This record gives sequence, structure tokens and C-alpha cells, in this order.
Amino acid sequence: MAPDWTTLRIFLAALDLGSLTGAAARCGIAVSAAARRIQDLEAGHGVQLLARSARGVRPTAAGEVLAAHARALLAMEQRLGDDLRAMAAGETGRVRLGATASVIVGHPLPERLAAFRGRFPGIAVELAEVTSAAALRDVGEGRADLGFITTGKVVPPEVEVRPWREDRLLAVAPAAWRDRLPARMPFAALIEEPLIGLIAGGALAALLDEAAERLGRALRYRFTTASPDAAVRLVAAGHGITVMPDGVMRVYGDHLGLFGIPLDEPWARRTIRLVSRPGPELPAAARRLLGVLIESEDGAA
Repeated sequence: MAPDWTTLRIFLAALDLGSLTGAAARCGIAVSAAARRIQDLEAGHGVQLLARSARGVRPTAAGEVLAAHARALLAMEQRLGDDLRAMAAGETGRVRLGATASVIVGHPLPERLAAFRGRFPGIAVELAEVTSAAALRDVGEGRADLGFITTGKVVPPEVEVRPWREDRLLAVAPAAWRDRLPARMPFAALIEEPLIGLIAGGALAALLDEAAERLGRALRYRFTTASPDAAVRLVAAGHGITVMPDGVMRVYGDHLGLFGIPLDEPWARRTIRLVSRPGPELPAAARRLLGVLIESEDGAA
């Protein structure tokens, strides 16, 4: 028979105290029940573990072997309990987070993650750069705990959603074009310009396609790229205009000589939303991260 935690504690207490009676008292069990546990353990393994005498008990050679393993196992059990309690309290664990490139680049997500790591060093955050659609799908299907979305799609009822930040879409052009472009640009005027676009699949590309469809037009791009980095380099070289959030523009604009023109459309103001698994399903570590992400700038939630 395999010893259980209680039997191991009784056995080690008997060695510490030299008495089964004292061990039973320490472990809160009847002396007869304590003695029976040790006897069953000895019978199950075919060895004598305790040498008994009028002066008490002491370990046999087999008992010394069991004592060494028992101490190691009970120490491991203690560490396991400590780890599980820490996880339950949200002090350790793993959080899976999905975010679009524009959220990572144009908003204070990296800084919030750094603050979180400083406060909860035992929690690992796995950040994946994904589209809004993928972030929403991963949270809904349980592959991620939290996600950021810029799409206006309806969030399914099994997913919790919170507004997080806002951004404004800009037409980003080379500085040399400043004099010939208006201070605010309607989308109908923008699509007459040479455009640098992002490959279809993201929320921004879908938003622009939908706006063009409402005008009965189709977007024609001079170039399409897979990343904002490539798009702004092409813009800086004078190939055309691209559309990006104002936060991303701030990162690239000055050192590449670009300027941004607000799109004069109501849909050009977007709300960044933070989605999560339902509260009862959200691990404690993820709740810790959620709390840090939704804190206001002065640190109040």
C-alpha cells in the first residue's frame, strides 16, 4: 500500500517524539488508529519500520529509508500547497493576452505590462500580436484570457467587454505634400490619392473597405504591405498616403518626416475594447493583469 500524507506525518512525528502516543496527539488522531496505520504500512511493504520497546519507538533501517523519503515528500507537498495558494491569490501563474499591432505600438500597453511585471514578478504574460478578429475568437474559445480589439463587431455574450482607450484615424502623408492637402480629409477625397495599404485581414483594412463600399467605390492601392513599418517607409519615400491610428503616427512621424491629417468621418474615431473570458472562468493571475490594464493613468482602477 502507498502511504498517505497523514500516515507519513504520524510516522515522522513518532520518530521526532519517540512515541506513538505523542505522535497521535500531535496529529489529532486516536493512538489505536495511529498504530493501525503504521502496522498496515509495515504489512503492505513486508518490512518493520519501527522498533518498539517500553521506552518508546525508534526507526529500523527500513524506517530510516522511509523517513528520508517522507521528509522529501512532505516538503514537496508543502511547496505544492504554497504554489497553489499563490496561484489562487493571483501571485503566480500565466496569462495569455492577444493584441493588435496598433494597440501594442500606439497605446501604453508595453508600459502597463512593465508595471505589471514589477508588481507581480511571479506571473508570466504571453503576448501574441494578432488581428482583432483573432483576439476576439481566441478569448471566446478559451485559447486566450484577455484581448484587445479595434473592430466594431458584436461581442458574443460569453465574452466580457470593456472600453479601454480611443484613437483617431489619420491620413499619413510625406511632409512635402503638406501644402497641397487639406487640414481635414473626407474619405471620398482620400481615395482619389495614391494609397499605401495593409494586407487584408485586419480591422483597419476591413473598415476602409466598408467605407469605400458605402461610396460605391473599390480601393486601389499603389502598394500593399504586411506591417505599418513598411507602409510608413513607402509613404516617406513619396509613394502615397496610408491610414493609421494617431498613436502609431506619433511613433513614426517625426523621424520619417511625415504628417497626419484627421479623417473627417465619424467612423474614424475608434474605441479600443478589452475583452476577457467570463469572470468565473478568468484565472486569478488574469484578473490581476486585468486590474492593472484598466487602471486610470493616476493608478486608480
